[in-house]
Amino acid sequence: MAGLLIAAAGPAQARELTITLRAPDSETDLRNAYVRDAVQLALHKTRATDGPYRLQLSVPMNKRRALLEAAQQAAPNFMLATGPDAGRAAGLAPVLFPIHLGVNRFRVCFVHAPRRDLVRKADTLDAVARLRHVQGRGWADADILRANGFTVEEVNGYESLFQMAALGRADLFCRSVLEVGQELQAHAGLKGLALDDSLLLAYDLPQYLYTHPGNQAAIDRIARGLRLAFADGSLRALLRRHLQPSLALLNLGRRRLMTLSVPAAAVVEMNDRPFQIDMLRLPSR
Repeated sequence: MAGLLIAAAGPAQARELTITLRAPDSETDLRNAYVRDAVQLALHKTRATDGPYRLQLSVPMNKRRALLEAAQQAAPNFMLATGPDAGRAAGLAPVLFPIHLGVNRFRVCFVHAPRRDLVRKADTLDAVARLRHVQGRGWADADILRANGFTVEEVNGYESLFQMAALGRADLFCRSVLEVGQELQAHAGLKGLALDDSLLLAYDLPQYLYTHPGNQAAIDRIARGLRLAFADGSLRALLRRHLQPSLALLNLGRRRLMTLSVPAAAVVEMNDRPFQIDMLRLPSR
């Protein structure tokens, strides 16, 4: 294991539950920080009833390997956040709760800095689609963008995606609003990379925690904990804290909102609407 994150005591008679989450790809990779904190919150909410827990990280790995590791039960209760099609195709079972509360449907884009004005002038979906986009290999975003007529190149390696935009090998690298604030800070010194200030893309991209179906006790506990945290407001407060670095600089209300169509999903796990928060109404401060 890459390292122990959290261990918390509970009722003395209860057996400790170990949960393993996917480690970051690099020191600057903060994509899974919110998921880690949300799982910790769910475990804390259920500590009194379910007992002690240990939250640990895997070794660094890409999503394809993580899906395989989860399917093979390579680590105790290995969980990762992904979409229903990918999770079910790997033979995994979901924690039935939309962990991102719907905010991951909104995307803003890193841009090759010399092309920023060109992007600002792209005032139709067709014009944005004609720009060169880059996404990670195997990411669901790539299929959605292509279904809307976008030109998309897929590459391996998280850091390579930022390099592609910085070097002008792609015009746009679009990211979830939950991720982009921290990513902008982490790549502030990368010459040629800038944050577009004009576009806001929206498309449904539900994600859940997935794990081996044999891990039912962990599935039930995390689902209960997330629902408890949602009900008392602590999960929404956690999400707002993670969003703050992005909200403070994105000016979402001033951007051109473009909603993309999404191909019919092969798997629909649940109705997420009751758990979605209105991203565009959140205060920026």
